[in-house]
Amino acid sequence: MNIQERINYFRQHWFVKNLAILQVGNFSNTLIQGLTGIIIARLLQPELFGIYAISFSLAGLLVMVVSFGIQDTGAAIVGGAYAQENHQGTKEAFLFLGRIAFIIAVLSVVAVLVAPTLAEKIYHNSRIGWYAGILVMASFISNTFLNFSALAYQVLGKIKQMTLLTFTDQTLRNILAVVLTALGLGVIGAMSGHLLGAGVMLIISIIVWERLRGNHPVFPSIREFFTQTSRAQVRKHISFSAWVALDKNIATLFNLLPILMVALYVSTTEVTYFKISLAYVNLVLGLMGPISTLLNVELPRMREEDPTILKKNFIRVSMYSLLCSVVLTIGALIISPIALRILYGHSFVPGVKYILGLGIYGAFLGIGIGLGAMWRALNKVKISILINTITLAIGIPGGLYLIKHFGVWGAVIMISAWFTVSHMASFFYIIRHMNHTQR
Repeated sequence: MNIQERINYFRQHWFVKNLAILQVGNFSNTLIQGLTGIIIARLLQPELFGIYAISFSLAGLLVMVVSFGIQDTGAAIVGGAYAQENHQGTKEAFLFLGRIAFIIAVLSVVAVLVAPTLAEKIYHNSRIGWYAGILVMASFISNTFLNFSALAYQVLGKIKQMTLLTFTDQTLRNILAVVLTALGLGVIGAMSGHLLGAGVMLIISIIVWERLRGNHPVFPSIREFFTQTSRAQVRKHISFSAWVALDKNIATLFNLLPILMVALYVSTTEVTYFKISLAYVNLVLGLMGPISTLLNVELPRMREEDPTILKKNFIRVSMYSLLCSVVLTIGALIISPIALRILYGHSFVPGVKYILGLGIYGAFLGIGIGLGAMWRALNKVKISILINTITLAIGIPGGLYLIKHFGVWGAVIMISAWFTVSHMASFFYIIRHMNHTQR
């Protein structure tokens, strides 16, 4: 098969086409979120944007606690039943997700009520909790029929429609957030935009669901979600995906905690400078996202087809990705004074010094590009959880000490150490494990 024939094969292969559609959708969502963050930052200016950033991180933490990655479990249950052409099992799986959504709704209400008090005690500003509560409710609304409809499209193999639905959700929510902020509503406008968008998408999702059900009676009706109970056997699915969900939640903590921790000791303006410096570096490194997506497929496939080449290719990809992250980071650091002024405006220029400090964080991020896929390919997700838990157990108190004594620079050191230590420990453990198994 020559190069042209190979290209044509991959262009026509259903899996590659679906993967390409997903990647385009993910990139578009990331771009929209990045642009929204930049526009809202310019509208709110440093002090208010700091409150916005803290509220967003607190909301993310509360959502993680009340939902615990149940979406991944739901996908496993529904996908497994539908693949076996078990129509009753598919319906009961969705009914199970409906029951879980009800539990999440109750917990979300509790989180909304608790958030202002929590924010008052921790940050001495109850408004942060109220703003976070708005996002928690928006997230819950999205976790109902929007998620159900997207999951239905996924099991039906309609990836284009699924991607369009999620893209519409992100676009609508972010546009409304920008519009309400621009109208002078400030932080509450930015948060309410997400809630209003989630409400509109709920209506759209219900219409989509009813149309799907009209063509595929295997899916339960809206009335059945409220009147019938599920008898789905979910224990094996939960045990299968719980570890993966826990691993993802710990990874989420790595991203949420730095903002929440630095806000304990510095002003909201300094929080803003740290937030935009981190967002800037991550936006540049986001160009490596397609590599990670492809490795989620390729590394498990290599392990099944030819385990002997898995180690070699893993090392090769990791080294190339490391080189790529170093080059991208150096380029980002060089242009950061100009880029920050153009993107965010003159008032955010003091954040440039923190971008320069995040050079080590950005440079070494590439070596972790294939770690998640390798942990799953080797069935060693528990080891990943252990490494990251130990990193946080030591890193959180150490980070608080650094932030207390060195301010934002302490947070820069902390996040650089967290990711570098976790990635290096994971990389060398995987190499050692493969050396041992190949003897």
